[in-house]
Amino acid sequence: MKNHDTPEKSYDLERLIFFSDGVFAIAITLLAIELHPPEGWDHTFASLVNYLGAHVIFYLISFMAIGAFWMSHRLMFRYVVKFSETASWINLLFLAAVGLTPLANMLLGTGSLTLDVIWIYVGLMSVISLIGGAQGAYLTLISKTIDPRITTGFKLATLFRLSIMPPAMCASSLWVGIHFGQWQAALFAAAIILLSSRMRFKAFKEEAVETPMA
Repeated sequence: MKNHDTPEKSYDLERLIFFSDGVFAIAITLLAIELHPPEGWDHTFASLVNYLGAHVIFYLISFMAIGAFWMSHRLMFRYVVKFSETASWINLLFLAAVGLTPLANMLLGTGSLTLDVIWIYVGLMSVISLIGGAQGAYLTLISKTIDPRITTGFKLATLFRLSIMPPAMCASSLWVGIHFGQWQAALFAAAIILLSSRMRFKAFKEEAVETPMA
């Protein structure tokens, strides 16, 4: 393990973070690439909305899921003070799963929304969350590469946002979409993301104030 107390020693940690941000950005970009007008489009707004409506909803749900993973990943690595080779390998597995999100999103828009397709999509979100949660647990509980001043509540909130919230958001949003409508699903997903962002704990423990002895 390498202690990052100098700019030179932070090189490995910075490369890990930059590489992770790049994978997140590419995954989100690939989501948008799948949005394109249908063949034989009559160049009317109504027909475009009719064709792209569901695709845009799936895009928004996947975008918010990847965004939630990135936000939690960013929040966690903001307080990492040491580089760990083991954590970097876990991070690669995490990013490999994130990179499959565009494929899973493409399956949602191929036709009828079957239960099998939903299980594949939610299953991938659960795998990403499981690996992300394992990485967070390793960083905070095993390797202790997180700043020791970080509170337990902050660690647990970050793990919750990384390992539970994204698959729960995707599964519940798709359920809402099937039973109530596509735009309701997108609004529901946005509401969950907003509520999750309001979960805030103090990051650092308060320093004990020494009182002078009489």
